[in-house]
Amino acid sequence: MANRDIDPLKVVEQQNAIIRIQSGVIDELFLLLMQHISAEEAGSLPCVDRINLAAGIRRDIGIEI
Repeated sequence: MANRDIDPLKVVEQQNAIIRIQSGVIDELFLLLMQHISAEEAGSLPCVDRINLAAGIRRDIGIEI
């Protein structure tokens, strides 16, 4: 590997930035989807359970996004 001399903290910061960007894109896509389906259809989507699980974990550890 050519990147062994990279600062581990820098790597974690970059990974965090990537995760935040991806999260924002997912949120935007979900909002677009919500414009085209009913609340009942949205409630039955398996991803809604995982979104709620992630929100609960964030709440439990005190992360606000």
